[in-house]
Amino acid sequence: MIGVTAWEWIGLFIGMIIGGLAEAWGISNPEVLIRLGKWEDRLFIGCIAIAIGAGAIVLYGLSAIGVSFHWGIKPDYVIGVALGGIIFGTGIAISGYVPGTVWMALGEGRRDAIYALLGGLLGAATWTLIYQTSFGHWLTTYLNFGQIYFAGKVDTNLTIGFIVAIIWAAIMFTIAYTLPRYKKGKSCAYLSTHKGYKLDPEEEKMYLETANFLMEGASMPLGKDNLPEKVNYHWTVSSKLFGVTMLSVGIIIGLTVVLEMFLHQIFGESTTYSWIVAQIWLPAGYWKYSTLVVHTIGWEPFSDIGTLFGAFLASVFFTRRFQAFNNVIPPSWKARFGSSQIKRAAGAFSGAYLMLLGARMADGCASGHILSGDLQMAVSSLEFFIFVVIFLLLVAHIIYRRQ
Repeated sequence: MIGVTAWEWIGLFIGMIIGGLAEAWGISNPEVLIRLGKWEDRLFIGCIAIAIGAGAIVLYGLSAIGVSFHWGIKPDYVIGVALGGIIFGTGIAISGYVPGTVWMALGEGRRDAIYALLGGLLGAATWTLIYQTSFGHWLTTYLNFGQIYFAGKVDTNLTIGFIVAIIWAAIMFTIAYTLPRYKKGKSCAYLSTHKGYKLDPEEEKMYLETANFLMEGASMPLGKDNLPEKVNYHWTVSSKLFGVTMLSVGIIIGLTVVLEMFLHQIFGESTTYSWIVAQIWLPAGYWKYSTLVVHTIGWEPFSDIGTLFGAFLASVFFTRRFQAFNNVIPPSWKARFGSSQIKRAAGAFSGAYLMLLGARMADGCASGHILSGDLQMAVSSLEFFIFVVIFLLLVAHIIYRRQ
């Protein structure tokens, strides 16, 4: 077997890669995930599908020939994972954030990310308290089938797993290719493979609107005929360039997650919240969950710092979306609730509270479950993802339908 275990501080650089790419991708802006919940912008689904498909093939292909990985498949305790997914999806719809994008948004200088961070810490603390009770014990032990993936128990049946990974990747690539980003238009994967495709006028209008809200509140001049302008408005120059860029981002993120698993562990970003809670509020020793987290945390604090710093560098030098903590309210939120800073702060705080509570209850988030978990074809992660999507769409429809 070929294997290695890297130093924990290496996670800092891994986080910087993913944080920088994701900031350029745009998901540090909460409007992106709110619009996903409204089913108006499906870029997140397309890019995640590409990352999962590319990563799954490489991961299980290398595993089948003898490369050793630090697996991170989450146990499938059915009730707890489902309930966590429901709470997590609800929290995303309200806040527009997942645990990792909070760090990215802080790096981008978004004011409401401060409230989201505080809400997230309280949500993580709430799960630490619940875990101590008999109810918390029941949630994590009842109908617990352990660490299983589509071909069996973790790190077994790897040749069969590779065959299944090819089928899984084909499904993911089909979704990425056929699911249009906007209601009228094509997917990024389609744009990257059709050089002569011309954007539909309505589609181009949506792309321009997206660029404008991603740049809203930016404290840095964009300039003309330079790299930042092309990064933000590349579809007006070449729709193919935009498709290739997004396709490449998805592939690089997927391969980076595989590299992480080879070096040390999966990519996850919600455990750090519980680790911070253990350090400043509910210490290890008496609190069972804090003890568990402190003993198993790995390099996540480093990778989260890297995520923040990578997003900061990208927003200053690559996209120029750095906001210097100006008062910027997501357009969908503003259309529904107005321009009140207090209301937006309450929404970011309460949504992030639910989002982190659900993530810790299910033992994973958008990074640890949806990206890293589905890339590993974990049964628990597929279950989590299904419940997250259902309740993200349902709650977003209820909240924003009257705007």
